[in-house]
Amino acid sequence: MLHMKLRYHLTILNRWCKRQIPLVPQPVLLFFVVLFVVVSCKKELKAPAPAALDAGVLSASKDTVNIDAANPGSEAVKFSWTAPANSLVAYSLLLSAGNKTDTVRVPQNASGKAFTNSELNNTAVTKFGLSVGVIAEIKVVAVASVTINSNTATSNQITIKVKPAPTGPPYTKLWIVGDATPNGWDINNPNKMHVDPLNAFQFTYNEVLNAGEFKIPVATGNWSADFFMPPVNHPAISSTEVKLTPGGQPDNKWLIGTPGPYKILLNISSKPSIKITPFTPYPALWMVGDATPAGWNIAAPTPMTPTPGNPYEFTYTGALTAGEFKIPTAVGNWSTDYFMPPANGAGIAETNAIFIAGGNPDNKWKITDAGNYKITVNQLTETIAIEKK
Repeated sequence: MLHMKLRYHLTILNRWCKRQIPLVPQPVLLFFVVLFVVVSCKKELKAPAPAALDAGVLSASKDTVNIDAANPGSEAVKFSWTAPANSLVAYSLLLSAGNKTDTVRVPQNASGKAFTNSELNNTAVTKFGLSVGVIAEIKVVAVASVTINSNTATSNQITIKVKPAPTGPPYTKLWIVGDATPNGWDINNPNKMHVDPLNAFQFTYNEVLNAGEFKIPVATGNWSADFFMPPVNHPAISSTEVKLTPGGQPDNKWLIGTPGPYKILLNISSKPSIKITPFTPYPALWMVGDATPAGWNIAAPTPMTPTPGNPYEFTYTGALTAGEFKIPTAVGNWSTDYFMPPANGAGIAETNAIFIAGGNPDNKWKITDAGNYKITVNQLTETIAIEKK
């Protein structure tokens, strides 16, 4: 287009110059032509003014929410805004009740955020301190932020009414299913996870796993139940990301590539996480304490005997006096790691022997009746059996 204009104006100017100034040099003529074209095109090259940052109009899928504690993974309410998705604009929701606020970030390019019953209840009760069973108002605005500078914009403010439910772990039982586990893909009889005796929001599963997949259902006998799953299929086992997936779709699973002993720790609090750790058993274990023959001598505690064919199990058979004991994984150092009961002063009925790094808190088993005992410890499953003979 510019080339055609240049030729046209050059022709006109050349004809005029031949009549008025026949001897105008060609370079001078070209200079005036270019100047004329630039001036005439100035309006065409003017860039349009950028549109103002807009968070859009915010709305909610419902204006009253009764938190359903029986279905923590189900949707409680969804907030949406009309502003178009933009890779350079990040969105968040600012919730408030009274003088307390909570900011919830939204994934890039999203135009809405759904809250599960568990998420909304945690915000209402834990962060805002709202009373269980009493309807209260929560105000919400959407905030748009340009990711490359500090520009922000807010939407209109909306108000929803929320009736909080009792807090606590959303599940008291969880299972693990998949061909990586001993019971395979049997949803009617999956392997049960164990509640962490120190934290009701944590579940453990310590076992020798096969090469294969697994996921974590919240119920048995139903493939359409909710599942705890990774956000992507087959993540690295070092990844700690986990999410509660309603209906188990998409069907993402963890993958165990190398068979062997593993310890799995799942946290189902408001910020869920998972740790999948290959386990190497300690080659030796001891007992130390005034209930044992060696007493409190950490340099030479009472040794336990490995079980042939089972690298995870150790036993002690012999006399114990009234007193305390704990199980160190090394000698000569009180700050070593231990297997201990979940509470100090646990009796012989206690079956948990949890791994405590550094031995803090300093929990110990208590023997009240002197006599002969057989003690069996499994360091993979973190269990103990104390039997008086």
